[in-house]
Amino acid sequence: MEKIQQVKKVKKERSRWFVLLTGCIVNFCISGPSTFSLFVKPIMDLTDWPMASVALSFTLFSMMLSVPGIIVGTFSHRVPPWSIIYFGSILFSLGWILSGFARSVTMLQLCFGLISGIGSGAMYNFTITNALKWFPDRRGFAAGLLLGCSAVGPVFCAPIASVIIRNLGVFSTFKILGTFFAVLLLSTSWLIRVPPADYRPPNWTPSPIAAAALSARNYTWKEMLRTSSFYLLFLIFVLACTSSMIMLNLGAVIGQERAGMSMSMATLSVTLLALFNFTGRFLFGALSDKIGRYRTLLIALCFNFVAMLSLSAITTELPFLAMMCLVGACGGALLVMFPPIVSERFGLKHSGLNYSIMFIAYSTAALVAPLLASHYRNQGNYTPVFIWAAGMTVVAAILLFIIMKQNKSEKEKTS
Repeated sequence: MEKIQQVKKVKKERSRWFVLLTGCIVNFCISGPSTFSLFVKPIMDLTDWPMASVALSFTLFSMMLSVPGIIVGTFSHRVPPWSIIYFGSILFSLGWILSGFARSVTMLQLCFGLISGIGSGAMYNFTITNALKWFPDRRGFAAGLLLGCSAVGPVFCAPIASVIIRNLGVFSTFKILGTFFAVLLLSTSWLIRVPPADYRPPNWTPSPIAAAALSARNYTWKEMLRTSSFYLLFLIFVLACTSSMIMLNLGAVIGQERAGMSMSMATLSVTLLALFNFTGRFLFGALSDKIGRYRTLLIALCFNFVAMLSLSAITTELPFLAMMCLVGACGGALLVMFPPIVSERFGLKHSGLNYSIMFIAYSTAALVAPLLASHYRNQGNYTPVFIWAAGMTVVAAILLFIIMKQNKSEKEKTS
């Protein structure tokens, strides 16, 4: 009997690493749209579609990352987990392929923004929150690795997309990348598993941070919405995320128009942005396991403020590229902090649905960022964009101090 129990423990230990691997592949693929800024100018050169309308495709995609996650969170416990990933994989890949046949900007917005976005949203939050349940001992590491893979995807996709665009055209690139994503996703989705209730790795002694998360009250989504913490965290997410969304959406275009980047340098900027975003997610995620989520997030906000304020005065390509990379690293830190923050503040049991609701903040930032950038582009001056983003970062830091003070007061009351 004891041997059987040991075998089961070994199988569960293996399962969690396979789940993490599958999550990494999913996040790698759904990071492909982060290269969209490379598609914008070639599409505009080939058509008469305005930049704001083309950029809206990526905005819609980013907005769709949250809504399907909320729907999936309500019934994910009733269906096989692999079915969720297969459903998302088919829609995500199909949206890319159909975008290659777009003959109007409306069709591009429908295929890339909505169809592909819904597929991505069905998978994104589920893979993250499910993996965190498998890794209560290393939440920061797991979140950092998963979200790091969603950042490193453009490192590979950007140069490939650039070569295909240059040789075969922008719309053929959609078809080719969509087919690649379909093959990769559909061949690995069956590995996804859900952990047993209250799963704990063998021979694990929880650290103070992990112990606090395990003992935290499990809030339902309705209970979470009644807390002031939710709204403060939501605002922090929106305000702090706007900077990185500006760069992800239009960084290559802004670099070309403001800093005089060539197309090859713009391609490199997208690759480096993704690489630093990956580095930020992984390093800040690991750091947060040691010094805490809020302190780590505060450090990232300070760096982001410096970067955005510097960009308001920079008009040459190398300094612009350096600050763009710093924004990417800080944006990565932000995304890797929030899944464990939500599960530690509102409990693990309903973390999938709770984080999906919190993730609406990301979609909100995805809507605000391109509108802000396009508004000032039409006026021929990007400087106010960066000043606004720097100011938003300051407000986010102030709200974070309020959250930290609230948490300290709650701990003092319970001790």
